[in-house]
Amino acid sequence: MLFVGIGGQGVLKASDVLARAAFLAGLEVKKSEIHGMSQRGGGVTSTVRFGRKVYSPLAPAGTIDVLVGLDKAEGQKYLREVRAGGKSLFVDEGLFSGLADKRFSNIAILGRLAEMLDFSDEIWHKSISHEVPSKYVEANIEAFKLGKGRSPGGGA
Repeated sequence: MLFVGIGGQGVLKASDVLARAAFLAGLEVKKSEIHGMSQRGGGVTSTVRFGRKVYSPLAPAGTIDVLVGLDKAEGQKYLREVRAGGKSLFVDEGLFSGLADKRFSNIAILGRLAEMLDFSDEIWHKSISHEVPSKYVEANIEAFKLGKGRSPGGGA
């Protein structure tokens, strides 16, 4: 899985939640990040690889199963990294409409991603609870539920 966006959108937090969920599901997990000029609105990427055995945190070019774009323009730059038959998910205005705060869109899109993965809601909720500040746990779980309730967007 490749998460992309710009600084401040929660790319790293979303990838942390996914990595922890995969770990809680009993899988081996490796993760890598590129921050770049993220504090000045630059690009941020994070790759999360998980399975029975994972040898490297980096995915070879053109082998990404799912691209998650928190910024559509940034996501478009990475479509070539998605394998044939892979998927892409992008945050869109429809996702924002039901959120208490659009800052939770990174967790809402994980709800969409959850439809593609075989992790229980309990695992997702534990992961969110561990990775986000306690005062935002409930709002993030609600954002996750909202995202999960909507049909996945995008497609590559």
